[in-house]
Amino acid sequence: MLLLLGTFPLGQPAMAQGRILDQGVLRVVVGGTEIAREEFTVTVGSAVAGGAGLRITATAFYPPRRTKITISPFVELGPDSMPRLVQFEATNGDDERILAQIGPRRLTIRRISSRGESAHEYPGAPRTMIVDDSVFALYAVPPGTASGTVRLVSPRRDVRENYDLTNRGVEETVVAGERMKLLHLVLTRGADVRHLWYDASGRLMKVEIPSRQLYAERVLPSD
Repeated sequence: MLLLLGTFPLGQPAMAQGRILDQGVLRVVVGGTEIAREEFTVTVGSAVAGGAGLRITATAFYPPRRTKITISPFVELGPDSMPRLVQFEATNGDDERILAQIGPRRLTIRRISSRGESAHEYPGAPRTMIVDDSVFALYAVPPGTASGTVRLVSPRRDVRENYDLTNRGVEETVVAGERMKLLHLVLTRGADVRHLWYDASGRLMKVEIPSRQLYAERVLPSD
């Protein structure tokens, strides 16, 4: 079962479409310097899944206070927590829109900008997760917690790579200066290791990518 819905299975009447499951802000830090903030929301309901499933929406602001670049994705997921539809809007001097449709057998990515439009199709994968080098709230809904292979798809970079997912159980880490015991999932591909931390309610608390000296942590109410 999807971690985020551990106590609220999809399909129960209490989980009305549009209900907010999680909402928060991440601060993105590289080499000890905050470079961005992300606002994100996870809600129940996916148009492509007939009202079931989930939706992640986010906006990343670079830099956090005097913004020059914004990246605003949304991801719709089915009841199995697999992504079905993805859209990115990026404002960086050359506005760009990226659409991805994902099925068990096929992945289609369309890119639209002032330079024109292109589309590519690729084989699907049993377990897929949408990621981005600049938006870390996309890790808010993991592709389950069972160890195994996960294909990470980065639509903006048009990259698809298989990672090994390992569930390390509950371990201790620091979020916003506070020590916490959190569920620790690790995605590994060679030297690229990504640490994902979730609380007991399934909320994303922190993402760490040591090779980039980067972490994105949840802003706590006292911050």
